[in-house]
Amino acid sequence: MAKCPACSYDVRTPFFLNLDAWTHLACPHCKARLEMKPPRSVVLGPIMPPLFVLARRGRVFEVIAFVFSFVTIFLLLFESLRPKLRLRTKPLPKPTIRLNIDGPSNSN
Repeated sequence: MAKCPACSYDVRTPFFLNLDAWTHLACPHCKARLEMKPPRSVVLGPIMPPLFVLARRGRVFEVIAFVFSFVTIFLLLFESLRPKLRLRTKPLPKPTIRLNIDGPSNSN
């Protein structure tokens, strides 16, 4: 369970790979539209390739590169299974067909 940032109410979050459920996520209490914050451990990703190149220099660097990659992947999965939420800032898409229900009628 994650907390709604608007009202601090517990919100049941879907599985992180279920993209359709994430697009319709809203707080059941205050009806605020929510989305998952991006995981912070993604920042560690660009450091991994240079470490694996450095791992060719010796056994110690190889162990350091392996431990660092394991920790990065573990943190990414951990943050994805316990996501933090934020308010969705993107507006709803505009409908392609607009119904003018309250407008003048075409009856003669």
